[in-house]
Amino acid sequence: MLLPSLIMFAITVAFTSLCFVPALFERKSRLLNFYWVGVWLFVGLIAALSGAEQTVMLAGYDNPEIAGRLLGTATLCFMLFVTFAWFRLSGVALLKAARQLRRLAY
Repeated sequence: MLLPSLIMFAITVAFTSLCFVPALFERKSRLLNFYWVGVWLFVGLIAALSGAEQTVMLAGYDNPEIAGRLLGTATLCFMLFVTFAWFRLSGVALLKAARQLRRLAY
């Protein structure tokens, strides 16, 4: 049982590392860059938790209750983060557009 769990661990590490690569590219806006990095960190976290669950299962130490709770919590936090980011970025864009319209009116 050692070889399948080692292979799954290697795949998990490789895939999670690939999820962090887009976070290295910076955006012009600090606010947008914060959410860009945050989204990719959450995607990497979810990939790592999923891979860890499968690695542990292949090793014979399966505990689906804990893994399910961790993965569910990380997924819920990701959805809340994305929703908050969408509202905040939309609000900033609307305020910027309103300021430009007000400037053009005068």
